Amino acid sequence: MKYLLDTHTILWYLTDDNNLSVNARSIIDSSDCFYSKISLWEIAIKQSLGKLHYKNSIDEISEFCKLEGFLQLNVLENHMEHLKTLEFIHRDPFDRLLISCAQCEDLTIITRDSTIPKYDVKTVW
Repeated sequence: MKYLLDTHTILWYLTDDNNLSVNARSIIDSSDCFYSKISLWEIAIKQSLGKLHYKNSIDEISEFCKLEGFLQLNVLENHMEHLKTLEFIHRDPFDRLLISCAQCEDLTIITRDSTIPKYDVKTVW
């Protein structure tokens, strides 16, 4: 099975945060995990708005992901096209695009978000 890391999952793994479940950490340590520039974009937006007080730069976070062996998932046109078919359950545009990517690429999202599982997408926490 292959996994897509939600934004909070990346940050919690990076900081060794106790909010990251033991199961999520185990999966990340032993599986192929993808991250997306969608998450980097979300981090940048939240940092600029003062909603995220994480001090590392986007370049540093991206480098961390690469050093951890995470694979970068490119956002493709078909992911954006598929986005148009999603029900409007989740209002967060970053999560909606992650959901679309996961559906198109048959990835399981590692997330604690309680709204994402309302879609037809595999999740684990």
